[in-house]
Amino acid sequence: MPYRFTILIAVLVLNGFFAAAEVALISVRRSRLRALAAEGQVGAQAAINLLANPARLLSVTQLGVTLASLGLGWAGENTVYDLFLSILNPLMTPALTPWLHAASFGVAFLLISYAHVVFGEVVPKNLAIEKADRLAILVAPVLLIFYRISAPFVFVGERSAAALSRWIGLRGSHSGGGHSAEELKFIVSSSRREGHLHRFEEDAIQALLELPNYYTREIMVPRNAVVSVSVDASLDQVLRKMRETQYSRLPVYQEGPEHIIGYVHYKDMMRIWEERRIAAERKQVLRPFHLSRVLRKPLVVPETKPLNDLIDEFRSTHKHMAFVVDEFGTIVGLVTLEDALEQILGEIGDEHDVKRPRPAAGASLIEVDGATTIRDLDTQYGLELPGDAGFETLAGFLLFQLGYIPKGGETVEYGGCKFTIRTMEHNRIARVGIERQSVLGSEQANQAAK
Repeated sequence: MPYRFTILIAVLVLNGFFAAAEVALISVRRSRLRALAAEGQVGAQAAINLLANPARLLSVTQLGVTLASLGLGWAGENTVYDLFLSILNPLMTPALTPWLHAASFGVAFLLISYAHVVFGEVVPKNLAIEKADRLAILVAPVLLIFYRISAPFVFVGERSAAALSRWIGLRGSHSGGGHSAEELKFIVSSSRREGHLHRFEEDAIQALLELPNYYTREIMVPRNAVVSVSVDASLDQVLRKMRETQYSRLPVYQEGPEHIIGYVHYKDMMRIWEERRIAAERKQVLRPFHLSRVLRKPLVVPETKPLNDLIDEFRSTHKHMAFVVDEFGTIVGLVTLEDALEQILGEIGDEHDVKRPRPAAGASLIEVDGATTIRDLDTQYGLELPGDAGFETLAGFLLFQLGYIPKGGETVEYGGCKFTIRTMEHNRIARVGIERQSVLGSEQANQAAK
C-alpha cells in the first residue's frame, strides 16, 4: 500500500509540472528571456528554444498532462478504493457489500478528481501565473528533454489529427500567435485596474488600437471652415492673415477658395520678409513678390483613409498638413498631423488656442459644436445616433431630420434627447444644445404638479 501512495503522489506532481510548465512558458515575457539568455542562463535559452514552435510546445505539454492524468486514474482510484474497503471491512455483510463497494468507488473517484483539479491543475497554474519568469527558467530544461523524447509521438499525433480534420471538412488553418486588437484592449484595461498603467496610458493605447476604425473625413476641417489666401495676395496680406489666425501654414487658392493649388509656410514668408527688409535698408531694388513662387506641394489624401495609414503617410512624407478629397477628386477639407494625434492623446492645445471646455460625459444638459462627429457623441457622451444615412456629424443628422436649413432656436427630438439649435453661422449649424430625456421627463412632471 505505501508504494501505491508514493506512485500516486509522484503522478500528481508530474501532472502539476506539465500544467505549470505550459502556463509559465506561455505567460513569460520573451524580452525577459532574451535578456536572461544573454546573461548565460541555460534555462532561459531552453525556454526560447521551446517557444520557437508554440503549437508544438502546447502539444507536448498536453501529452504530458494526458499521460499523467491517465496514470493518476490508474494508480489513484484503485489505491483509494482499496483503502476505503479496508476501513469499511468491519461493516461488511452480504446485504451491504454491494452498497459499500459502490460507495468506496464513488468516494475514490471524487477524491482523485479533487486532488487532480486542485493539486494537479489549479495550484500549479496559479503558481505559474504568479512566478512565470522564474518558473519558466526552472522547468524549461526538463521539458526540453521530454520535448525531444516525445517529438516522434507528437509528430504522428499532429499528422493524424490534421488528416482527420481534412477528412471531416476542416481546413486546419490556425490564426497563429499574438493577440487581436480586442484582446489587447482587454489586457490594457486589466493592467489599468491592477495599477500597472495610468489612466492616460490606458486611454492612449485604447485610442491607438481604434485608429484603423477612424477615417480622415471624421477629423478633417471641412472646406467651408478652412482659412486660405489667394495666390494674388501680397506679402503683407499673407503675414497679416497668419498673424490673425496664428496658423503657420495657409492653403493658397486660385480663382476661388474651392480651387486649392498648394500652401505656404510661415518660415518661407519670414525669410522673404527679412530679405526684402535688408534690401530696403541697402536701398536695393525690391523684386516683385509672387506667392506662387514659394508654394509648397500639398499632400492629398482620400477622405476614406484610415487614421493609422494617415499618420504613416505624414511620417513618410515629413508633412504636417494634407488636403482631403472625395471620390470625385474634389477637395472637401483639410487635416493636420495634430488632428490625427489628438485622436490618441486628446486635445493638444497651445497658447493661442481658445477652446470651450468639454462638457462632462454624464451631464444631463450639454452644448457641442455642430461639427461634432456621430462617433464622438457616442464614445464621449453615450448618445447613439444613426450614422448610416450619408452624414458624419451632428449638424448632418439635424439637417437630415429637418429636411431644410433651420433657424436658431429650432428643436429636434430623437432617441430620448432634445436637440436645440443654439447658433447658426450662415447656413451652418454651429452650436447645438442637447438635453437628455430624464431631465425632460422630470421637468414635465414638475410642471404638471404645479
